[in-house]
Amino acid sequence: MALIGPITGITSVLSGTAASAVTGAASSATTIGAVGVPAPAATPGVDASSSGNSFLDAIGNALGQLNTQVNGADTAMAQFAAGGSADIHTVMLELQQASIGLKTGIAVRDKLLEAYQDLMRIQV
Repeated sequence: MALIGPITGITSVLSGTAASAVTGAASSATTIGAVGVPAPAATPGVDASSSGNSFLDAIGNALGQLNTQVNGADTAMAQFAAGGSADIHTVMLELQQASIGLKTGIAVRDKLLEAYQDLMRIQV
C-alpha cells in the first residue's frame, strides 16, 4: 500500500496549478486595488511567498506522515500474516488508524480541489 505515487501527484498539483491560481488571485487583488477598491492589508511580518511555501510544506509533511502510517499498518499486517510477534489487536488498531487517516486525507483533498475550482470560477 505505498502512497508515493498519489503523494507526488497531489504535491505537484498543489505546487503547480493551485500555486499559480493563488498567484493569479493575488495579482488580480492588486489590480482591483488599482481600480479604486482597496486591496487587502498585508499581515505584518508575513511574506506572501513564504506563506505559500509553508502551506505546501505542511501538506507535504502531513502526506508523508500519512504514508508512514499506512506503510506501518501494512508492515504490521504482513508480520501478523507471517506469524510474527504482532498480535491481532495491535494490527487492527494500526489498520483502523490508517483507514481514518486515509479518509481524512481524502476529505482534505476534496476540499482543496473544491476551493481551487471555486477560485477558477471567479470572473474578474
